[in-house]
Amino acid sequence: MALDIINSSVQSVEIPVNDVEIGMYVSELDIPWLDSPFIYQGFIIESKQQLDQLRSVCRFVSVDMRKSTNKRMPRSARGGDYEVSVERELGAANGVRESTRKLVKNIFREIELGKGIDGNKVQEAVHETVDSVLRNPDALTLLTQIKNKDEYTAEHSMNVSILSAAFARHMGMSRVEIEEVAYCALLHDVGKIRVPTEVLNKEGVLSSDEFVVMKKHTVFGRAILMASNAIMTPAVDVAYSHHERMDGSGYPRKLPRENVPHLAKIIAITDAYDAITSARCYSRARSPFEALTIIYDNTGRQFDEKLAEKFIECVGVYPPGSVVEMTNGEIGIVLSVHPEHKLKPRVIMVRDAEKKPRSERIVHLRHADLDGEGAPYQVRQTHANGEFGVDLNEYLQRGLRLGEHPPTGIMPAVPDAIA
Repeated sequence: MALDIINSSVQSVEIPVNDVEIGMYVSELDIPWLDSPFIYQGFIIESKQQLDQLRSVCRFVSVDMRKSTNKRMPRSARGGDYEVSVERELGAANGVRESTRKLVKNIFREIELGKGIDGNKVQEAVHETVDSVLRNPDALTLLTQIKNKDEYTAEHSMNVSILSAAFARHMGMSRVEIEEVAYCALLHDVGKIRVPTEVLNKEGVLSSDEFVVMKKHTVFGRAILMASNAIMTPAVDVAYSHHERMDGSGYPRKLPRENVPHLAKIIAITDAYDAITSARCYSRARSPFEALTIIYDNTGRQFDEKLAEKFIECVGVYPPGSVVEMTNGEIGIVLSVHPEHKLKPRVIMVRDAEKKPRSERIVHLRHADLDGEGAPYQVRQTHANGEFGVDLNEYLQRGLRLGEHPPTGIMPAVPDAIA
């Protein structure tokens, strides 16, 4: 299914000339065109000779991704500062999240009524998600930390789509590939609508018979998507295979790792991460750090080793939306993380050392901002959203404008029922 390759939000990126590759369309130079050896104002790099010539006269250039035949996002564009700040993107991201949430809930309602899914509507929603992720993945990633236990299945599907898009972006996938991953992730759990509610929402551990019923959601999902209109073929494969494991013990087919679709391997990781960090009827929400530790300890058995390492690198120890406790006892919420300084996030402090509400203050750990005692802020540990009475959703709902004029051992395996 054809998708737009690049939209205007990522039309042009400025990169160091050493990161320019053959097939990229150079739209601007850091010197006047008349001072350069190039005849045309705007051209595709077609040879190493052109590359060498460009590197001899420029330090930075702008690359138009829509006109490039090489659609791979430049390394420095992936690893450097994002196109917009998280504050600027947050409003648009929240709108994308709400419209996608409504779409997923509508999809589930139509399945309950025996109708199929309109793949074109899914594609439209995914397009907007990827727009936001390409501008700044921190905004939507932050919003995935807002959890509604009563709407778990719909919100989980949406969150896994967002996380998968951010993960694909981090790995340098093209716009087409990012949209495909996000699309498949959004539909990966549609089969759960056919699982009896008493099994899906049971408090406590599932019995062996109930677990057999739960596992059928992969088969149900495959059937629903195959009967729907304009659905990407990979989405069918992912719905069917995202619980297969690298050691061949997964379900429904116990596939060996070489037969598990690549997108299913990606989405198995983002699926598990969101499930582990969510409060369920049978388990508490765990912190992002706990989730990443569990994923790491299950590499090679449940998850692909290289992909798991890449995901941990992508998310980082302190992903946006994390509740963090500082070494001085104060509590904050991570707003954003510079991609090259993931251990030093930007945090809004919301509780004092006694865990009581305080006037909000934004601190930059990368800039070694000081606390009231004159010591640099440092993170001691992360906590799940809701700890210490800190609810990210509450701060967003009350209209807090983040960053604008702020006031003065062996870990357990991922439970099969949630992964």
